[in-house]
Amino acid sequence: MDFRFNKEQEMLKKSARNFLKTRCDSTTIREIEAGGDGALRKLWKASAKLDWMSILIPEDYEGVGWGIIDQAVLCEEFGRAAMPGPILPNITGTWLLISGGTDQQKQQILPDIGAGKRILTTAFDEKGAFYDPKFNVLEAKKTETGYQLNGTKLFVPYAELADYLIVSARTSGTVGEKNGITLFIVDAKSKEIQLTPLVTMSGEKQYQVDFNEVFVKAIDIIGDVDNGYPLVAACLEKTTALQCVEMVGGAQKELDITADYLKTREQFGKPLGTFQAVQHRLADMYIDVQGARWISYQAIWQLSEGMDAGQAVSIAKVFTNKAAQRVAFSAQQLHGGMGLDMEYDLQIYYRRAKCFELKLGTSDFHLDRIEQVL
Repeated sequence: MDFRFNKEQEMLKKSARNFLKTRCDSTTIREIEAGGDGALRKLWKASAKLDWMSILIPEDYEGVGWGIIDQAVLCEEFGRAAMPGPILPNITGTWLLISGGTDQQKQQILPDIGAGKRILTTAFDEKGAFYDPKFNVLEAKKTETGYQLNGTKLFVPYAELADYLIVSARTSGTVGEKNGITLFIVDAKSKEIQLTPLVTMSGEKQYQVDFNEVFVKAIDIIGDVDNGYPLVAACLEKTTALQCVEMVGGAQKELDITADYLKTREQFGKPLGTFQAVQHRLADMYIDVQGARWISYQAIWQLSEGMDAGQAVSIAKVFTNKAAQRVAFSAQQLHGGMGLDMEYDLQIYYRRAKCFELKLGTSDFHLDRIEQVL
């Protein structure tokens, strides 16, 4: 394994950092959190002009055609900048279309996704589903010309902003069975869909989405009927690895903010950073960031090589969940009261770290996965 970036990846990393430093500052983030969809769309379209939305899209569909390592380079910078938006669900939807979509679906949707003209988001989670789509109960009832969707999805990111929802629904079988799950491309603007905003700690826009006899054509199924579970599981595994890298970017930024603060904040006539106990705490934060970075990129590398990376991804998620929490907590403590000030940038990362811990599988969920292969 060689985790050094090549020249193109180093250029991508540098250009992303420079762009986000000016176009995704804390003022912009707070504006978006306060409901600034216009600011978010502007940021999204500007990012698309840099081909960020088309990194994974094959050249046949007007994309760049690069791989998951290149996407991970970007995701770490997204985390470092606390970039808001449906980044990961858009990536998951793109992977689902690439992996299981028909050529017609790809031709119709992928070029617009890459150009930033359309946005995908995913609707997989349900009440009591514990992250795993095999527990879905949302019903897709077959009709003469397609399917009708009835039921509720929870925690759907940026549903109001999205043009398409990728929805997992049960077409046969019983709750808990992997067979019987089918994936649908649904028009997010359908009048039979009701959106209810949910309050989140991170400021991310999440919704409860209620489907009331939403009609979907048979040609809008991704993959095979009743056999969508393996497809969504494989794509979510990749997305989970990318989220780990995004969390690493956020933790690195918290470390940088804290280190700079300790160089200038004085106590007893000395900078706080000169005290040994403080230095040890900062060193622990550094170890957590580096450990999370390398274990996350190991999972990314295995995925890029087509290896069975399930265990590596779950290990990365558990470790990064805990490391990100330790870094966030230490950053708060070393800042004292200032760290809790909502006007100070550190709290943006603190809130995101806590929410990311719960997304794409909690530590308990991934520990259970690891246990199953031991």
